Amino acid sequence: MMFHAFESQAAAAEVLARRVAADLAAVIGRRGHAVLAVSGGRSPVPFLQALSAEVLDWSRVSVTLVDERVVAPGHADSNAALVRDHLLQGGAADATFLPLVSTAANVDAELAQAAAQWQTPDVVVLGMGDDGHTASLFPDAANLAAGLDPANPAALLAVVPPVAPHTRISMTLAEILRSGKLYLAIAGDNKRRVLEQASRTLSAAQPVSHLLQQTENPLHVYWAA
Repeated sequence: MMFHAFESQAAAAEVLARRVAADLAAVIGRRGHAVLAVSGGRSPVPFLQALSAEVLDWSRVSVTLVDERVVAPGHADSNAALVRDHLLQGGAADATFLPLVSTAANVDAELAQAAAQWQTPDVVVLGMGDDGHTASLFPDAANLAAGLDPANPAALLAVVPPVAPHTRISMTLAEILRSGKLYLAIAGDNKRRVLEQASRTLSAAQPVSHLLQQTENPLHVYWAA
């Protein structure tokens, strides 16, 4: 784990946006096309807005989600709506968007469709909850063991969080580790304490610990006070 500290969320968002844009440009230069997976929620908004302003050949970028609530695309809790509103604007509107949920009518059908169009990301930007979840790998979820299995061949799985609303579709830990550059963006003293504890103790009670303590794919943590 590589830890980067910033005095404000705005400063962290600006630096992370520049780093991610540079990573995507490098992949485009090598392969002609890059895939980015981003997280939802309120915390990523400054980063998404900063990334949207980066000069990049967005027509050669596909954007998808680390996880998504199985809700209609216009729902207030939709991560896809967040990405459309805050990232896919201006020049970044030229990117191809690959949402994980289309109609939310049937979870199994949505998972199958998302898996069929899935492309392993070149860059993944994760978040973390106060309970130590990352992506939608929640403590005490019924299929958490599959989600955290580093040998799981599946890229995605459906998750029913024990306490949070809505069934989710989430990247598995194995797929996160198979991806390219990995970033974790968090803010505040409480999340830093969770991060530090999870860095010391490997536990399903804090799923992010399985990401922090692996050595297969280095994790870059961007923390803002």
